[in-house]
Amino acid sequence: MNKLQFILLLFITLFGQSQNTESEPTFYSELAEKVAPKTYYDLKFGNPAEVIVNDTIFMANSETWIEKNIYSFKSSSEMFVKKYRDNELVADEIIELDSNNRILNYEGNLKYEGGKWYVTKVKYQYQENEKIKEKINDSGETYLRYTVKYDSLKNPITIEHTIVGPDPTRLQSVNYDYTNSKFILMDLNYQGRLEEIKGNINSDFVIETNENGDITKMYWILTDKNEPFIHEIDYVYDEKGNWIKLIKNVLSPDGIKKPYHRTYREIKDKLRMAIANRA
Repeated sequence: MNKLQFILLLFITLFGQSQNTESEPTFYSELAEKVAPKTYYDLKFGNPAEVIVNDTIFMANSETWIEKNIYSFKSSSEMFVKKYRDNELVADEIIELDSNNRILNYEGNLKYEGGKWYVTKVKYQYQENEKIKEKINDSGETYLRYTVKYDSLKNPITIEHTIVGPDPTRLQSVNYDYTNSKFILMDLNYQGRLEEIKGNINSDFVIETNENGDITKMYWILTDKNEPFIHEIDYVYDEKGNWIKLIKNVLSPDGIKKPYHRTYREIKDKLRMAIANRA
């Protein structure tokens, strides 16, 4: 695998982690959520009744994923979500949001390998520089708890995974050297084995933004700027200023540009839908 394929695979993998509400948070997924969140239901302008997202993902191994998510708003704080992959329903979700459009409560009926469906329930709490994510069993009790703490730049510094009860805890802690653009990740797993991972961190990863304040060119936050693989992002906006088309490419040092995401967003406004339904 060449370097471009590796970076594409890493980037797409991180996107997948950040998209799955039921997944456990990691150092990598938290950074992906900060740099490139997939909260496609969250609009800058307007009050949507429904947001339909069609997403084509180009994998490094030449595989292509086609995903479709339908976000239907029952109110400003509750939405129903249906997720499809390659035209097959893979998730049916109910999500409660806070006033900042952050997830408070999540219940998802999810299709796993083998075709079996399982219900997952998750609750969130937010404090200054801290997020707590709890998985809930059928009796309404917490059986897994994730606590993420952030520094002043909103990068994760500790991620604690606790199995509620007598079982051990997994802990990820991170030390940043922003001056030299480096980090050291210490991962203590459930078996008590400690792994140390060193890498690059770019706190000034943004190269350009457009007049709407959206990032149009950036380094990936974990890559070395001496190896300048540039992520370019093109937008098309509706009349309100919400993007409705998003194309993401990676530009390698030799000038080769490859796509890895192509996303279309259809926004159905509540007022227009109400008028159409009365007609």
